[in-house]
Formats: sequence, structure tokens, C-alpha cells
Amino acid sequence: MSTVERDEWVGVSARVAAAPTLADAARLLSHGLARLLGQPIALLSRDATGWHFEAEGFPEDSSGPTWTLGSDLTGPLTTISGLRDSAGHAWTGIAVGRVAERDWMVMVPGNSESWRGLAGLEEFVETIGASLEQVAETDDQTYMSRFNRRLYAFSRRLARDTDSARAHQLVLRTLAAQVGARTGALATYLPAEHALAISATIGYPRAIVEHIRILPGEGIIGRAFASGRPLLGRPSREEAQAKRLRYRTDSYMVLPIVAGTRRLAVVTLTDREDGRAFDPRDFRAARVLAANAALAFTRERLTENVTELTRIATVDAVTGLFNRRYFEDRLEAEVQRSRRQQQDLALLMIDIDDFKRINDTWGHLEGDRALRDVADLLRGGVRIFDVCARFGGEEFVIIMPGATPQVAMHVAERIRRQVEQHAAHDPLLITVSVGIGMLDADASADDLVATADRALIAAKTSGKNLVWIGGQGSRTRQTP
Repeated sequence: MSTVERDEWVGVSARVAAAPTLADAARLLSHGLARLLGQPIALLSRDATGWHFEAEGFPEDSSGPTWTLGSDLTGPLTTISGLRDSAGHAWTGIAVGRVAERDWMVMVPGNSESWRGLAGLEEFVETIGASLEQVAETDDQTYMSRFNRRLYAFSRRLARDTDSARAHQLVLRTLAAQVGARTGALATYLPAEHALAISATIGYPRAIVEHIRILPGEGIIGRAFASGRPLLGRPSREEAQAKRLRYRTDSYMVLPIVAGTRRLAVVTLTDREDGRAFDPRDFRAARVLAANAALAFTRERLTENVTELTRIATVDAVTGLFNRRYFEDRLEAEVQRSRRQQQDLALLMIDIDDFKRINDTWGHLEGDRALRDVADLLRGGVRIFDVCARFGGEEFVIIMPGATPQVAMHVAERIRRQVEQHAAHDPLLITVSVGIGMLDADASADDLVATADRALIAAKTSGKNLVWIGGQGSRTRQTP
């Protein structure tokens, strides 16, 4: 063993204390000690997940050992002897102290007795612990400054971005960047399916997992969702054996995104870029980002709820067409627009002929089926900007902006014919009568409805299965 001068100990300590990050300090310490002692050196740390190599150093022209860490490393962190590498050589662990919420240890070759007589080693170990703690404090300050800038930018972007797919990718990409994860996924809860689906990925294509549905309580993601508790750790032996090939490490982080008592999504991250396990500092930062992401998911869920409520309020439950309330509001708006732009406006009123006979003969379920069949034909028979609605009972209406009498008559006749042909081989024998109203110059929305209604009555009293156009002082009959 070489003799080490005090100045050499001080030099290594100074270089370690001046390191910009804790990872740099660990490398400088292991390399400096290896050169100083002429021996291979390893620096280890222990957190809640176990022991990890921080750095290792070797003398010049020396190849390092293959490490085998046994059960000796599970005990309390003191000066540990009896350790051996894969070649069977003894090693000694020397406690450095607790730095950055981790216990640190320097591993040196040989048994503990061989190191007791080295002058300055004990003092050096005490000094190096203080140096590492100093670097850790500076490192934490730099980390938090960088984190605060990222959190501010993240919150601003989430507030601006209303596209769900982009927001999901932003959440995952930001959390992965913060903790240095190469691989990750965001699983979003789908209430309609009572399952989670992968909505964003990093490190592999989403296409290979987008079809997967994860039930609450199923696997790591499902368990985290069901419990609402974040998890930092390593998989069980069974999970590690079943680990997919795309994962390079077995350390992972699982973060449920929760708003109050509502669980909305789960983020999973693995494969830290430096190969180390995720540490508590990463975990805390990721949890803060996940809490901010919950605001965006809550907004998304509220938007979906508002959209669904709007749909319920404006759509007829049986036919899927707009309901009468929506029709009346839309017709008023179209009448005003028609006057401003001096355009034609037509209104078709459609009635299923002898609908009471269908209900009385075949029952109300078949009556509902007839309503849905006619509604589907209406949707398929009109122009893309026409508005179809259920007026009430077996009556339907179609608002046709910019439609001339000729266009309205053509569309109405096409609908009448399609319904008749659709039912040609159906025992229900459905037909419809259609009344057409054209907006007069000074007429109101109610006047237009009344005109179309009178035309419909004319079509019904003239034999049914007819199209009748009224308004402007004239009536025209379209026969089959």
C-alpha cells in the first residue's frame, strides 16, 4: 500500500468540493482515490430501493474487478469487512456518511486490518463526507432552479393547449425530462370502458400498445390507479422475470394523476439515462408536476362533461337527431341570417303516415325502430349543411339554408322515395308525407313553421305519401 501525503488528501478533497454536481463529485472522488492509493475504488450509495454504484476508479493500466455484492451489504452502514469480488478477493467498505438522503460508502480492496494503519484515511473520510454534502446542497439548488423554470413553462403550456393528444404528450415528455427517463407511458382512464388506455408514450411507438386496456387493480399501472398512491421502486422477482425487453433497467416510477378523490390517469417512467435508479428528489419533483397535470386533465374531463350535457340537451334520445328545442333556436338564427344575406330559406316538415297503426299493430319498440330508420334516411338524404331535427311524435323537420323551391322540392321527393323504397320489403310498409314552407320577406320563424305545417296537412289530406309545397300564395303537389 502506498504512503499518501497530507497534501494529496487535501487535493482530492478540494477537487471533490469544487465539483458542479454530486455525480461529478462521485467520479472525482473514486478516480482521485484510485490514483492516490494505487488501488481500484468503488463508491456506493444506499436509498430506500437498495445499494447502487455511484462511481468507480482504477489505477493507470489496471482493469477493474467484476463486482458481486452479497448479503453483507444489507446490514447497517459501518466499516464493513468480509466483502469479496467475483474473483474471491476481499474488500472493505468504509462509511462516508449520509448525503442527499442516501448512505454513502467507499469500497477498497483488502480486509479492514490492512487499512487501519494508513495515515490520514480516517480524517479524509470525514472531510470527504462534508465535501459531498456541500456539493449536494449546491446541486440541489441548481436542480430546484431548473425545476422551477420547467414547472412554470409546463403550467403555462398546459393552460394554453386544449388539444388532448398534445396535452397528454406534453405531460409525459415533461415528467420524463425532469427525471431523465428514456422510457415512459401515460395511461388515461376511460369511464365508458372502465379501463385505462395508453394515450402517450416515450421510448417506443404508441401504436404497439394503444389497443391495450388495463383494468383498475391490474398490474403496476392498474394497482397505482386503484390505490391513488405513487410508487418509486423496483419490480418483484416475478415482474422482473417478466420484464419486457424494451426496458434497460428495473427501476421505475409510477405516478397517479389525481384531482381530489377522482383518479384520472397514471404516468409510468423507467430507464433513467445514467442507468441509476430514480431517487427521492426525482420522485418529489415528478409528483409536483403530476399534481399540476391534474388541472389539465380535470379541465379535459369538464369539457367532455359539458359536451355530453350539451349533446343530451340538444339531441333526441330515440332518433339521434336534434330535438325540438335546438330546432327552434336554430331556425330563429337561420331566419335572421337569411334576411341579412337576402337568401332563400326552406323548411321541410315530414310526418310518418299512419304511425299509430304501426304502434298499435307492431308495438312501441317497432315504432321506435321506424323512427330511427326514417331519421337515418333523413340524414343521408340532405345536404351537409342542412339541419335535421325531430319535431315531436312521428314528425321531423329539416332546415335548408339557401335552398330555392326547386332544390327543396328535389330533396323532399328524394327523401319520400327513399323511405318508400326502404320499406318496400318490410311488413311495416312505412311512407312519409312532406310539407315544404318557403320563407316570405316579412315572415317570422313561427310563420315559416305554420306554412310548412299547412303544406304537410295538405299532403296528408290529399292521399299521403306526397310532397306538397306551400307559401307565397301558391301550393304545388308532387305525386309519386
